[in-house]
Amino acid sequence: MKKQTKVFLLLVAALCLLTACKKGPTALEVYSLGESEEDNVVALDTILEEGEAILASIDSPTDVAVTEGLDIHHTYHYRQMADPAELAGRYVTLLLSEEQGFSAIDGENHRLEETPTTDTLFGSIALGKKAAENEEAGKRFLRVLVGWSEYAVAVQVTYIEGSILPPVKKEPEDANGSGNGSGTPTATGIKEQTEYFNSLDPRKLGLEGESMSEYLTFPQQGWVKVDEVECREIMVYQMNPQTATNEIVGTFYLSSDLTKIYKKTGDGQITPVQIN
Repeated sequence: MKKQTKVFLLLVAALCLLTACKKGPTALEVYSLGESEEDNVVALDTILEEGEAILASIDSPTDVAVTEGLDIHHTYHYRQMADPAELAGRYVTLLLSEEQGFSAIDGENHRLEETPTTDTLFGSIALGKKAAENEEAGKRFLRVLVGWSEYAVAVQVTYIEGSILPPVKKEPEDANGSGNGSGTPTATGIKEQTEYFNSLDPRKLGLEGESMSEYLTFPQQGWVKVDEVECREIMVYQMNPQTATNEIVGTFYLSSDLTKIYKKTGDGQITPVQIN
C-alpha cells in the first residue's frame, strides 16, 4: 500500500506550529494554497445565500511550518447554517461539475464510480483532481475534503503526493456474504468508519458530553498501522466558545473492521480504548 501524505501532524503538540487561526474572515471567492492559481479551488462562500452561514475560522500553516517543510493544508470552518449536510451536498455538487473538474475518491485515492451522498448527520467526502505541473514538487494532485456535522461544515484543501487511481473492482460475495471470499470481516470505507465513530459515546473515548454531535471529526486519508492493525486516524475538534475557534481535543485510530480503537495520549503514546 502506498504511503499517503498526512493531512495533519501526528503530534498534538505540533498543532501550534502548524496552524494560525484567523478570526472574523471575510467571504472568499477561492481557496488558495499559495502556489499556482490553476490550483485555486472555488470557495463554499460562492454558493451561500445572504446570512445562510458564516466562515467562522481558518486554519492555515504559519511561516515556520512552511520553512520546516511541513504539510501545507488549509481548513475552513463554517457555522450557523440551517442544514450542514445539505450545504455540504451543494458544495460537493459544485466541485463535481465539469467546470471545476473534481472526482469523488476513496481513502486510498481511488476514483469512486458513485458519488457518496450527504444524507447523514455526520460525514465527509473527499474529492480530487490533477494539480498544476510542478517539477520540484513531483507528481501530486489537489484534494478537497468536505466534512459536516450536526452544526458545522468544514472544507480542507491540500496537495497529496501521487496520482488519483482507477476505481476499485468489487469482488463477488461468497456464500457467507462476507464480500471478500475468505469469511473474514470486510474492511469498511471512510464513510462507514466516520458514521460508526460518531455514533459512539464520547465518555467512553475520554471526551466530555453525551453525544459526538458536540464535536467535529476529521478522518484522515490512507491507513496507519497500530499494533500491526490497519487503522484510520481520526482527529476530533471542539469549538471554543470564548475564542470561536476549533481546538483539537483528541486523536484516535479506528481499525478498518471497526473492532478496535486506539487513542493518542498527551505524551504521544498510543493506547487501546475499551468501548464495550
